[in-house]
Amino acid sequence: MQLPRLVKWSILLVTPGVLLGGCPGSDLGTEPALPPVVAGTTATNPIPVGDVATAPIPVGTSAAPRRVTGSVGPLGDYLLYDLGTARGGERWLVRPQSGSASLAFLVVLLDENFELLYREIVSPGTPLEHVARFDTGTLYLGVASPYTSRGGEFALDILRQPGVDIPAPRPQIVYLNFAGGSNVKVHRKDATSFTPFDGAMLGSAYAGATDLIKSEIYTAMQEDYTGYHVIFVTSDDGPPPAGPHSTLHFGGSDPRLLGLADNVDQYNAELQQNAIIYVKSFEDFSVMRLTEIEMARMVANVASHEIGHLLGLFHTQVPADLMDTTGSAWDLAGTQEFSQAALEASVFPVGFANNPRRLEETVGRQPVDPAAKAKVIAKAQRFKELRKLVAEELRCRCGTCLDLDE
Repeated sequence: MQLPRLVKWSILLVTPGVLLGGCPGSDLGTEPALPPVVAGTTATNPIPVGDVATAPIPVGTSAAPRRVTGSVGPLGDYLLYDLGTARGGERWLVRPQSGSASLAFLVVLLDENFELLYREIVSPGTPLEHVARFDTGTLYLGVASPYTSRGGEFALDILRQPGVDIPAPRPQIVYLNFAGGSNVKVHRKDATSFTPFDGAMLGSAYAGATDLIKSEIYTAMQEDYTGYHVIFVTSDDGPPPAGPHSTLHFGGSDPRLLGLADNVDQYNAELQQNAIIYVKSFEDFSVMRLTEIEMARMVANVASHEIGHLLGLFHTQVPADLMDTTGSAWDLAGTQEFSQAALEASVFPVGFANNPRRLEETVGRQPVDPAAKAKVIAKAQRFKELRKLVAEELRCRCGTCLDLDE
């Protein structure tokens, strides 16, 4: 997540490229409309809409692959192909035609509701490979240019293999490290070291509130993942777990980032990864005069966002969603949750993320404690008036779309 910039009393949230890229936002609470699937543009969706094949493309077996060809331009141009019905337990493979030019293309699979199933930058050495978790009446293949490319012609072979075991969800343990770190490396950033977390790192107003803020961050993250099989443990309780776990570090600063994760790990392929929250970068929010609880919520929203990436979630553009890239800093300090939301344009120019379903498929469900659920509802009510203030008085939302695949 990239560091927000404060301009007078209007707050511009500039969000991360690898982790949170942003575009101009819509009014608070606006529901995304289903994307049109015909050529042309509409008043509600100014993004040029790609072509959709008028009839399903026969998809071959490994012995007889089928091929789609076409051409896409840069920045928002795309094509959609109707691949027909797909069944749970089918393995889908999309790869460049043998001997084709060594260009890379952004390729996605979308279900009948245009919800993202898988995303890959496909090149001669990197195919898209996905095992369908459920049946869908229509499977769409989407092709676009990565943001680093001007586009061009493509030829893709599509294969499917039935009768494959559907991967089981993989529960995740997350270690919240407030105890400092040495030579911590996340993504492609240089290794960094930092001292133990202290509330004063967030601004002088929060000196002396260290324990309260840590407790609220932990509680808020637990609430964000209520009902999903994600287990949080903190450094205040002892050393890291002995078994596979991901670590979320709290410390350090970055001139433009609030947080960073190793990657977007689709379907939680790797149980042991790193993410970091640059707590000193939150000092820039001091002009907002947030309470200790509100500041903790802001940090927790960023933290849940970064863990979302490690569980395979991509950027969206609905301010109330935890994976959003378009809201203001006030949205970031308010109540956010995982929801169905429109994809951010750098993920794919059209489509949705169904984050609750993806988490269920990735880590699995676990029983919800009624008391914990009631607490989530009460906290959402607490922030209702703040969000109303945002909608009425702070309408300026702006961001910068950076390259997700840099």
